Amino acid sequence: MTDGMTAEERFLEDLKARRSKGTVKSYRRGFELFLEYYGKDSDTVLAERKQDVQSEDFGKVKRFDREVEKFYRWQLEKKYSLASARTNTLGICQFFKFYGVPINPEIPMPPMTTRTYIPSLEDLRRLFNVADIRSKAILSLGLDFAWRISDFMTLKTKDLPNLDQQTPIPFSKVTQKERVLSATFISKESVELLRAYIPTTNPLNEYLFQTNGKNFLDEERINGILRELVEKAKLKIPQGQKLTFHSLRKRFLCTCYDLNIDSDIARLLVGKSIGSSMETYLGSANLKNSFIKVREENLSLSNGTIKSTMDMKDKKIAELETKIQKLETFIEIMSALNNEQLVKKAVEQLKQQGFKETFVFGDKENAYYTCAEDKSKNFKVKRDSAIELLNKIAELKRQKQDEEYRKLIENGNGNGV
Repeated sequence: MTDGMTAEERFLEDLKARRSKGTVKSYRRGFELFLEYYGKDSDTVLAERKQDVQSEDFGKVKRFDREVEKFYRWQLEKKYSLASARTNTLGICQFFKFYGVPINPEIPMPPMTTRTYIPSLEDLRRLFNVADIRSKAILSLGLDFAWRISDFMTLKTKDLPNLDQQTPIPFSKVTQKERVLSATFISKESVELLRAYIPTTNPLNEYLFQTNGKNFLDEERINGILRELVEKAKLKIPQGQKLTFHSLRKRFLCTCYDLNIDSDIARLLVGKSIGSSMETYLGSANLKNSFIKVREENLSLSNGTIKSTMDMKDKKIAELETKIQKLETFIEIMSALNNEQLVKKAVEQLKQQGFKETFVFGDKENAYYTCAEDKSKNFKVKRDSAIELLNKIAELKRQKQDEEYRKLIENGNGNGV
């Protein structure tokens, strides 16, 4: 390299400026393990990759994809776990991406890990009750944003919006890993904590959660604070699991799922990528209402207002039950008046989802629908029943959303290649 640095050294220097110590260590280990497997130094590997890309020969362009797939299998032969083998491939993938010659190997996802403990609301409140002001702020703001720790720990005090606004306060940040916008909010609970916490910080340190010097609390220290709270609260974590900062992200996503929040809204709130075609439909009102429902109505950490909160929920439940009854009556009436048109629209939508009506000899009462992609989704309904068709479409949508949330919650660390 012209500056005297190797390709590996330049890559790692860039990582140190953008990623947490844990991520840098993981990428370095994976990359160096690949060099051991491949038997060549980083400059040679990079030169070969660039030559392959410039050749415009499909086989050569895909050569390192296949090589990394072999590297993955080589690790398994050496008794690395599925998760470790996959994580180690990230180093070489990020190396090529840094130099503008990315690869896309087919590396299988490891089975779901149970290492991250997903705390209940009661668990979180117990931690909150034994925490000092800084730890309370970490818990509350960490639950607001539900970000990866690499984005959270580098927050600067000046990044915060004016805290004298009506809550929840809109707040956005481009995430480091996926380079997508997290459009979220700061809860009333966090605002009150930040007003108390910020005056205790060192004004010469620009970071919100700071060390005694001029740096930020890193991943190890923040997770250490959470471990201390677990011990202090005498919280029993199942054997083989750990409560870490990532547990807050999973708790937020699980609550989104429990409340039937649209998975694209959940993605946008926590900083996961969504299809560009969906962004127009996710207005700030939808995001705000979803955040209030998840964070302020169902994940409040403050115990002082539990009774009033429960009273408010009971009243709201009664109001919702009345609304549901009215809606059901309205839907029945509208369905009866527009049955034929609704059936046609429903059938069109099913066709778009890969379903087709299958003729069954002699059965004039029922309509049979088969799914080309997944036969287990086949179903039958009354041929002219709009209500049955609409219920089935809603069920299929829910199944799709279940799968989206399963991926979000299982792979929340974002270890995708």
